[in-house]
Amino acid sequence: MAPRWLRIRVDLVAGRGETLRPAPGRVMLVPPTATFDDFGLGVDLALGRWEVTRPRSFRTGWHGRHERRGAGTGDLAPDRTLHGSVAKGSRFEYLFDDDEKWIHECVVEEFVARRETEGRPPIPVPLLGWGSVPDQFGRTVPEEVGLPALGDDSAAGSPPDPDAAPDRGGRSSTPSGVASSSSRPPAPREGRRRHRGRAKPLDLTAVRAASRTGDVSALLAGLDGRDLGPALQQVGDALLRTYRSADGADHARLEPALREVETLLGHRGWDGDDVLAEEIDVLLSGSERRGRTLTVDIEELSEVMANGGDDPGGYLHLDTGEVVHAFLHHSFEDLDSLEPEEEPGDEVDNLWIYVDHDTTAAYADMEAFAQAVSDRVAGILSVAIRGKGAFARFRRTVDELDLWGEWQVFSDDRAFGRARALLRSQGIRPV
Repeated sequence: MAPRWLRIRVDLVAGRGETLRPAPGRVMLVPPTATFDDFGLGVDLALGRWEVTRPRSFRTGWHGRHERRGAGTGDLAPDRTLHGSVAKGSRFEYLFDDDEKWIHECVVEEFVARRETEGRPPIPVPLLGWGSVPDQFGRTVPEEVGLPALGDDSAAGSPPDPDAAPDRGGRSSTPSGVASSSSRPPAPREGRRRHRGRAKPLDLTAVRAASRTGDVSALLAGLDGRDLGPALQQVGDALLRTYRSADGADHARLEPALREVETLLGHRGWDGDDVLAEEIDVLLSGSERRGRTLTVDIEELSEVMANGGDDPGGYLHLDTGEVVHAFLHHSFEDLDSLEPEEEPGDEVDNLWIYVDHDTTAAYADMEAFAQAVSDRVAGILSVAIRGKGAFARFRRTVDELDLWGEWQVFSDDRAFGRARALLRSQGIRPV
């Protein structure tokens, strides 16, 4: 039997040396997979805190109402899951910021019926009535901490190391309903651009199949009336491949679609979009090309760049265009062993370059996707990517929300663009 969610009442009873009156109605629904630290982060965001990277500690029971104890690790490890650690009626204390000592008394009210939690993302969800409190230093407006005012659409920078508590310098607005809102002002929603009005979803599988077989009619039919916005790099790649293998008559049929993709790339402006737009223009206009041509599989290169495991990234051969995952060959010596054994006087092959995995770019992809989806789930995804374990929690949440297909197209397109930008930096035009 699958474990059930927890309904936990949260009373903020002390903070900044003051005794506070508990506010009724502050209730959190907590999934069975959540850790105490996940729960604490959910409480912080629900209360409208901006600086939520301060230490958190958790203790069983509470030791004298409103007591303000010193710093300590507590007897409930932050990375421990609540489910299995507490029961109905259990009481525990959440201490936010060991210096300022904000004390929350928490009571497990009940295990929630499964029908009430179906379809919810696997993150703590605050219910109505939370309100907001000053931050731990008594500040009440974003401008006091050098943040954009409400309604300012300037985007904040992405944290360099998501799994090590990213900088959440943005605001967190009061929840309205069951979903906590983002703790940053929204960036322009470039991914939501719908250039064809009520366009149908794009079937990339059909587009790729038509491109592989050189079926111009099937390719154009697969693009007609479809929303190309989230997949411009992949569509452009398929069109270019088909154009290069087609004859003069089919060139005329493909040109309008290529010009449309070129225009949309200019509007979107993701990494590498300018490179692809320039390649399309050069191909259609016959103008002078920049860089040397090299046969490189963009999709394969983007997959290597997205590899973030124990042996991240991979290697690109600057002469052959071959791409090799790092986990298959751990050093240049391994790669050299793929070549015929050297004879005296042979020139050493040193044309392999290492292509690293960019964690910051991968996190930025999640942020951009959270801003591109509907308002109904944007806040949920924004909360999911906060704190330690953001990547795994985001993937679980996307799957729970049935957005995996959209996320795959979106992230693949951004990866394609980064691969093109990398090749440009090496003076290479992929063909």
